[in-house]
Amino acid sequence: MAFGIGRALRGKNRKAKAQPYEYEADNLAVRKKNLGFLRNPDFARAWEQAADGNAIAWSGRRKDVRWRAHTAVWAAQHGLKLEGDFVECGVFLGFLSMTICHVLNFATVPKTFYLFDTFDGIPDDGSTETARRNGSYFDCYDQASKNFEPFPNAKLVRGRLPETLEDVTIDRIAYLSVDLNHAGTEKAVINELWDRLSPSAVVLIDDYAFAKHEDQHEMWDEFAASKGCSVLTMPTGSGVLIKP
Repeated sequence: MAFGIGRALRGKNRKAKAQPYEYEADNLAVRKKNLGFLRNPDFARAWEQAADGNAIAWSGRRKDVRWRAHTAVWAAQHGLKLEGDFVECGVFLGFLSMTICHVLNFATVPKTFYLFDTFDGIPDDGSTETARRNGSYFDCYDQASKNFEPFPNAKLVRGRLPETLEDVTIDRIAYLSVDLNHAGTEKAVINELWDRLSPSAVVLIDDYAFAKHEDQHEMWDEFAASKGCSVLTMPTGSGVLIKP
């Protein structure tokens, strides 16, 4: 299997092998859980296409982050019912947004998906942590553009955030993903975009609960509290914030 749904539930009842209730990937392991989303044919096809488009960043491997992608698809499907466009801040090659686009057949959706990134790593702030994180990035604009060619309403916006938010007009936002690996930039972005979010829109925060991202965790908790809400910690390390 391309990814492996996870090891089959072991035990005396070998019939359980027909129902994969275990998942081990992305520093996450679960047991005895219904993982039907992994077998959904639309999701499976979309993830295969996203994985192919991101293989260059993963040294040819297929990094299994399907649970994160599932969460993003759920949030985007909810956003279909809301006023506004989709926004992702921090794209790289787009494993989350590609999965969303393929599952939703986004070319037929009457919304625009704005994809903001330098497409060349995190802007240098002089810190050793940023330099370390930048070791995983490279100029990926051409590959990212190719990945989203099937979706003419997916618009790549290249440059530094939050400055590039001024380059396009976004009145309302129905779905927002933030993955910038930098607390200060994420704070500037959410301060700029919060009032444009439609009520009940989901903000997906990729690095919220990852080790060595405590500065982002603290920033998001403080921001959410200032708005009278809180962030849900996902077992994937992501955070989910819902606009009241």
